[in-house]
Amino acid sequence: MKQTIRGCVVACVLLTGMASGARASTGPGQAVMETDLATPAVDCSRFAESDDPLVFHAMDPNVPSSWPASRIVMPAGVTVPISVGHLDRSNVIQPVPLQCMEWQVSTSDTAQISDDGSAIEIAGHARPGSEILLTGTIRGSGRGAGSETLRILIIDEVSRQLIGYWSFHEVRGCGETPVDAPLEIRFEANNGLSVTWRPTGRYWDYWGQYEWSPESGAFSFSVTDGNRIPSDIGTNGQLVLEGDRHLTVSGFHFGTRESGASMPGVSAAEAGCTLVFRRQGEGL
Repeated sequence: MKQTIRGCVVACVLLTGMASGARASTGPGQAVMETDLATPAVDCSRFAESDDPLVFHAMDPNVPSSWPASRIVMPAGVTVPISVGHLDRSNVIQPVPLQCMEWQVSTSDTAQISDDGSAIEIAGHARPGSEILLTGTIRGSGRGAGSETLRILIIDEVSRQLIGYWSFHEVRGCGETPVDAPLEIRFEANNGLSVTWRPTGRYWDYWGQYEWSPESGAFSFSVTDGNRIPSDIGTNGQLVLEGDRHLTVSGFHFGTRESGASMPGVSAAEAGCTLVFRRQGEGL
């Protein structure tokens, strides 16, 4: 039985009253779905004529629904409701009715569009590490501003649980010793990790690439760039998921608050502390 990923409220409302009839055709390595217009019919011409870029959003619960998404991560065997819109000049996403969309999927053997055109169904045998391309085009617009492609990376269930935003929750195991923990960290599907002590908007103090073994908990990290990169980052330790809401990090130091700044305490690694972070939002 497939899971259904939540996160598509607007799209589901727009689909109310959609006709169930649809026509599908397939070609080498691709599947195309054109969904019949609902009754009452929607005038798609104004959407097709818009110069605002078409974007996907609200399909991955670990990505804020108000942010455009060009790539998301999903486990195999799920059904993901589709949500698209135009990104206007004020950076607000204006919904485009799914009745006005035509869909193309890169691999018909691992994914297909649902009969009503509202979701993409990922097969249970989709291989972790593989990628599915979902292209949406507004009827009558051709290519250009009326078309966009979403990359869906298939990832194993355990690694998927790590992806997303985590807020600092507490310190364990070092009594009253002051520890300077970052307030927010973000794990990405491409093994990217971003760290900040000032979680405002999209600002990050630094970022890089991580490696993690779910079986042993072994965790390592290398910095690739940043706005403020501490000079005393400890890059090896242990990371353990506790249920689906918390993760713990030990033997690893995220560094001091600012490069060159005096340290308000000792590192979590030096003090033998365990840092606990709590997942933001719902998660899967």
